[in-house]
Amino acid sequence: MLAFFKNKFLYKHILLALITLVFLFIGWLKYLDYYTQHNKYIQVPDFNSFPISSLDSLVKANDIRYVIIDSIFDKSKEKGIVVKQDPPPLTNVKRNRKIYLIINSLQSRKVNFPDIYDLSLRQAIRKLNKKGLEVGTLEYRADIATNKVLDYKINGIKIGIGQELYYGTIVDLVIGKGLSNKSVIVPNLVGLTRIEANIVLKSTSLNIGSEIFKNSVIDSSFAVIYKQFPVGNDDNTLNIGSAIDLFFRRIKTTDL
Repeated sequence: MLAFFKNKFLYKHILLALITLVFLFIGWLKYLDYYTQHNKYIQVPDFNSFPISSLDSLVKANDIRYVIIDSIFDKSKEKGIVVKQDPPPLTNVKRNRKIYLIINSLQSRKVNFPDIYDLSLRQAIRKLNKKGLEVGTLEYRADIATNKVLDYKINGIKIGIGQELYYGTIVDLVIGKGLSNKSVIVPNLVGLTRIEANIVLKSTSLNIGSEIFKNSVIDSSFAVIYKQFPVGNDDNTLNIGSAIDLFFRRIKTTDL
């Protein structure tokens, strides 16, 4: 037994085995670094507003991959562009990483026109907006059914319940105004966007009249009202169905 522990040949082989294990372990770590590209990152490019027809060239140049996981329909944006991405732009990722994209649909979405006959104006607006349809001009007609929907048209043409319409179609409504000349207080619309102003006006039974944009306005969705006629205050009233002229300027950073 004592001779076993004094065997130098045995110790030599044990030492060599330990050294070999250390080198193998270091080599394995180096291989893992190479395989996983440890500490080697690339920045995710900004895909937002990028057309899907050009995605292949962009991802190839940046050595990453992409997957389109969903599409939405936003009529305010160009069709077929990226509207959201994950991970976000400038995130550090490994090469060949998948980037998940949501795009704006290439096809215009269609919806069925809902039954809004005899609903109140507020109910009809809510139901149409839920379907993605917009309310255009309000035409008031003398009728015992005050503030009820009597008819609906698109560019003067009557439409039927269940008829297929493109998402975002503007629908004009015929509303009963009762048997008297009812008037409403002119709302103050200064500081609102066009969409916000349209909601306020429709809920108060008024219409948008002329729309005047300053030259600096490129996109109407990024503009706010800085003036209106007639002026909105408690002393001004209009007959229901009347129109208000709106003046727009570009949204400033102080408005955001």
